[in-house]
Amino acid sequence: MRIWRSALAAITALALIALLPAAALAQVTPEALAEAQKASSKAYAAAMTMAISALGAGYALAKAGAAASAAAAERPEVASRLLIYLALAEGLGIYGLLVAILIIFAI
Repeated sequence: MRIWRSALAAITALALIALLPAAALAQVTPEALAEAQKASSKAYAAAMTMAISALGAGYALAKAGAAASAAAAERPEVASRLLIYLALAEGLGIYGLLVAILIIFAI
């Protein structure tokens, strides 16, 4: 329950931060306002992408790490093969970072 409360607070803070540039430029021309809204939307999308992928990677690492350590305690000869699962879980976070970078710079 505590993690969901923290996640909700983080998402709310990101939403407010993403909307602040658009509100600050309310007295500017429509073209500049549209550009500011586009930039803030990009920032919000990249932040949400990174946040969701980091939460998923953390959850996967927690579950895979616990299972790997339990399996390695029972059978030490399989410990090196279990690191593959941890690397796959870490890949989720890296792919989320790459997608966030693509959102900011490519779209």
